[in-house]
Amino acid sequence: NAACYLGEDLCICAVNYGRDVNIYDAAVLKNMVVQSRFMGSLAAQLMEIEGAFTYTVHALARAAEAHDEDPGNHMFRVGKYCAVLAERMGLGKEFVKAIGLQATLHDVGKIYIPASILRKQGQLTKEEWTEIKKHPVYGAKIIGSHPRLVMAQSIALNHHERWDGSGYPRGLKGEAIPIEARIANLADQYDALRNLRGHKTAYSHEEACRVLNHGDGRTTPQHFDPQVLRSFRETAFIIEEIYETMR
Repeated sequence: NAACYLGEDLCICAVNYGRDVNIYDAAVLKNMVVQSRFMGSLAAQLMEIEGAFTYTVHALARAAEAHDEDPGNHMFRVGKYCAVLAERMGLGKEFVKAIGLQATLHDVGKIYIPASILRKQGQLTKEEWTEIKKHPVYGAKIIGSHPRLVMAQSIALNHHERWDGSGYPRGLKGEAIPIEARIANLADQYDALRNLRGHKTAYSHEEACRVLNHGDGRTTPQHFDPQVLRSFRETAFIIEEIYETMR
């Protein structure tokens, strides 16, 4: 009183019918096998599509940093910092996964910024800073409004907005700034402090934490969402490890 299908990667058994098994029972089992095979094939295709999506996002991010001073790892580090902060803030697994990937596109608008500005040694002129400040708008336009990239567009457009309203490009303040952009703002600022740039020296982890927590005249704690800054303090040792591993 049993019927079964035995395959190399799939086994389905039906037992204890309480009577003799007939051809109709076998047909039901066969249909279950067909449906299971179909669902397995569909799952494999979805995984392939998701992998292609992730690869495309990373490829676009790498293109954006092709003529920046720190090509490659800056975008990946910022994505990982964002995921750590979002998880600490209890924003849910799907949000953490999405921001970890889509925050890598935060600087995609730099594709439109001349390499001569991005690689300039020394202080930028007022006109050059004006040009740099256009990259959030450029980034939002590049990403567009596809449903799968809503968070990426939001981060690209708003990751230089500040909690106290002193940021750009729109001068948003407080909770008017999307939460994903508030997280990316601090993550990007930490990594910028750690890196050597043409107009600044590289800071140690301790120096970067001091600037974010206490300010240095240019950056102040009031620039950041207090909840995000608190989460940074609680996870700073993890973020330091990410930087050192991916520097």
